[in-house]
Amino acid sequence: MQKMLSQFIAALRQSGLPISQAETLDAVRAVQLVGIRERELLKTTLSLSLSKTRPNQLILEQLFDDYFAGPSTELNKSLDEGDELSIAAESLPPSADDQSAPPQGELSVLAQQLLSGDGEGLTVAVAAAAGAENLSNISVFTQKNLYSYRIMQRLGDEALLADINSKGNSAPEPALINSLQARREQLQAQVRDYVEQQFLVHAKHKGMKFREDLLHKVKLSHIEHQDYHRMAALVAKAARKLATQHSRRRKVSKRGMLDVRKTLAANAAFDGVQFHTRWKATKIERPKIVAICDVSGSVSRVARFLLLFLYSLQDVLPKVRSFVFASDLVEVSELFEREDVAAAMEIIMQRWGNMSTNYGTALEGLQEQVLSTIDKKTTVIMLGDARNNNGDGRADIWSQVYRQSRRVLWLNPENKVSWNTGDSIMSEYSPGCSEVDACQSLNDINRIFSRLLKNS
Repeated sequence: MQKMLSQFIAALRQSGLPISQAETLDAVRAVQLVGIRERELLKTTLSLSLSKTRPNQLILEQLFDDYFAGPSTELNKSLDEGDELSIAAESLPPSADDQSAPPQGELSVLAQQLLSGDGEGLTVAVAAAAGAENLSNISVFTQKNLYSYRIMQRLGDEALLADINSKGNSAPEPALINSLQARREQLQAQVRDYVEQQFLVHAKHKGMKFREDLLHKVKLSHIEHQDYHRMAALVAKAARKLATQHSRRRKVSKRGMLDVRKTLAANAAFDGVQFHTRWKATKIERPKIVAICDVSGSVSRVARFLLLFLYSLQDVLPKVRSFVFASDLVEVSELFEREDVAAAMEIIMQRWGNMSTNYGTALEGLQEQVLSTIDKKTTVIMLGDARNNNGDGRADIWSQVYRQSRRVLWLNPENKVSWNTGDSIMSEYSPGCSEVDACQSLNDINRIFSRLLKNS
């Protein structure tokens, strides 16, 4: 039971539920108390132990229905209908322990289970056999027959076949043999269904995890439209994790270095007796951000996810002014305040995206609209490929931005080997940057902002 429960919890974690070791132990103890025979009670117990929110509860309930979709539904039905198997069983001599069971030693354990009508016990046996065969490791559909065979063998299929094929005076009655054969075929079908259901549970979520890992690494410019929703969720999740790590506030705490001056002043009234200590506190300044994104055709997909990441960090980066351009520079800060990020990005792409790029015109707009507000508390982030269609890039304005600001980051969505090739003028802008970095994937965005927050 414990192994089966551990595999179920592993599947929940693969589905995104944050389950700690302590919660796992609580769930195991709770299941030991209520048992596993009553399906709805088991589901409620696990839900109370392992799900913290309504969305997580819905995921758990759906996965529970899939995971514990035991192979005994049809089997139990036939066992309860009093068919020919029970008639055949009545012809057997009764045992001392159970008047309806065959004598011990004459039939295999599996044959006796089939004759006993204990569908719930058989369900537990199948699940235990599946756990012993590590069914949760199933990864491709073609393994279905292999795992079905192994589970049947572990249940005792070889001995059951010996009962069915036995000859001589000790052979069971023909009616009983026919019934056991029919029951075995039903069990085989139910085991195959169980294996298939478990494949859908485990392989599906392994596939989702694999795809999520892939989406973290793949170039953002290659993300297809059908993956935007999933990618947006991954970006928000990564940003929340980063925000949690860096959501420090300026506070005075009783640790660190003693502030002698403040301690003496606080205890001046006590004749030098130090009743109250004062400690030096580290001042964590939240950076003021100016984000400038090229939304021309070559960069628009990366800009989409960069801005989504940026606005998912509002707890630690509250002072963000956002600008977009293909040619003319446009501030979109208020747009992000009115709309959610996804809707705002759609509006931006419709109005200003996918046009020909002119960095010179954009930086002239920056000079008019923003330059006077940039100071030594400002971090400027530029996302762009520096491809200016052979025009004047106005690198002089960018140099002025660098001199006035605290830090300037230029994030280029191209490989470094492509910089300064063709119409790229990255070499003109690089001297006006604190850092120049390739930004092609979600992993890159996460790494860059982690470093930004750490150094703030």
